[in-house]
Amino acid sequence: MLLGYTSIAVTLMIWASFFLSLKGGANSVLAPADIAMTRFLIPSLVLFPLVYKARHAIASVPKIYLLGMFIGCGLPYLLVTSSAMQYVPVAQGSALVPGTLPLFVTMIAVFFFKQPLSHHRIIGFALVIIGIVIFLFTGLSMHEGHTNDSLVGSETLGQLLFLFASLMWAIFTISARVANLNALVVAGLISLMSSILLIALIVAGVLPSYLYEQSMTQWPVNELLTHSAIQGVGAGIIAAATYLYAVQTLGAERSAAFGSSTPVIATLLAIPIFHEVPSVSSWVSLAFICSGSLLASNIFLKKDASLDYEPPKRHA
Repeated sequence: MLLGYTSIAVTLMIWASFFLSLKGGANSVLAPADIAMTRFLIPSLVLFPLVYKARHAIASVPKIYLLGMFIGCGLPYLLVTSSAMQYVPVAQGSALVPGTLPLFVTMIAVFFFKQPLSHHRIIGFALVIIGIVIFLFTGLSMHEGHTNDSLVGSETLGQLLFLFASLMWAIFTISARVANLNALVVAGLISLMSSILLIALIVAGVLPSYLYEQSMTQWPVNELLTHSAIQGVGAGIIAAATYLYAVQTLGAERSAAFGSSTPVIATLLAIPIFHEVPSVSSWVSLAFICSGSLLASNIFLKKDASLDYEPPKRHA
């Protein structure tokens, strides 16, 4: 159990860095496809031997769960989050994905898999919802009186994209738990599938790519190294392993609940890096989200019945 909590703590730090990396990419010449390349190429190469060795186990997993993992953690997810980060600050992006993740995960687990739901978790989710609502209204109130409707529309689009990304990640979380594959095998498989599709879309001209269109002498090398370290090594290998280990140890719902404390970490880091200082109301909303996520994780219960829950057995 202690290793499970340690794993989720490491995951939270990497997730916070993930959102900072997305923001840095949104402010650079790199396209979302380029950020995706730094995210998937390294893990696909490093973890390919594990994927090949586990090919029979992978083949036994129902295609619906493989598709769920790919959509929720692969190229589609990263393209959605990269695009959304162009419209909103780090605090909003990091709040809307992990902040609402436990809501979507629990909604899927309760309605589709009959997951038991404790009173602590209900109260915790209520606090998270309050925090999210305050956060969204704070963003809207900042633009009251502005004549530039496109500014408000763009921010709303970014918020909706992040909410959709949260649903995608919830699908991945549930699919990964049911598939029950090794964490690094999952990371390698998703990265391999994403890399192949990404390269095909770039070459076909469907996705614009600064790296593909410019010579190597024009590439921002230092920025690429930073994104590769955070996205490829951090999010692609380390966080994939630590998060899935936490899911297998603590459960999908509890891991997702802890994940909603990511906004606080990301927001604090964004202050010195991007000079994004949140308002008082933003801090209040983050407090609701963080406290709600801790309560929803059921760590205050001596006996958490949800940990006895077993996901449905996969059927080919």
